[in-house]
Amino acid sequence: MEAAEPHGAEPEIEPSDAVWTVPNLISAIRIALIVVFTVLLVGHHDGWAIAALAAAGVSDFLDGYLARRWGQVTRLGRVLDPAADRLLTLAVVLGLAMRGIIPWWLVAFLFARDLVVGAALLLAHRRGISSSQVTFAGKAATAALYVFLPAAYLAAVVFPDVPALLTVAIAGAAGAGVVYWYAGIGYVRDLRARASTTRGRAAVPPEGSAGLG
Repeated sequence: MEAAEPHGAEPEIEPSDAVWTVPNLISAIRIALIVVFTVLLVGHHDGWAIAALAAAGVSDFLDGYLARRWGQVTRLGRVLDPAADRLLTLAVVLGLAMRGIIPWWLVAFLFARDLVVGAALLLAHRRGISSSQVTFAGKAATAALYVFLPAAYLAAVVFPDVPALLTVAIAGAAGAGVVYWYAGIGYVRDLRARASTTRGRAAVPPEGSAGLG
């Protein structure tokens, strides 16, 4: 029996071994933008930091869309895209917490999810199981974080006299964090299901492989 796809997963697309594709280039640019954003945020160059963050958010949608549209889904892209997502989330969350804009409990809530999924992926890769496809819930949660975390940033920097805006943005980020956890649990369940299938296949000897009597 085939392992079930995670809830909300997109149809499986066989990735290629290509490296030099436009979607992969966009993912690499997003990783570079993370460095730019972090430097600008720490240096309190808020306007440019917001612009870099917005560009990174657009690239997150664009690389996946073009990969599917142009048939350029690659194994490298399957690594670069989620890695860039995680690095950007890490940079934004840590930077905003260090600036005192978001609470540290939100940092812990989001990072705990990544630790759980990261540990599951490490175990899966040791057993030769490939990473799960990104699901709609996972992409939606990441997109929501890209909205509410910058909104918290804007509320604190541009509208400091309206504390309700910051409260709403933090609540929205926490809600996105719940969906983020939901997607993460789906990834872990998918990896466990495929690990069980792999073990089941290994336990059945191939036809004709029985020893001589």
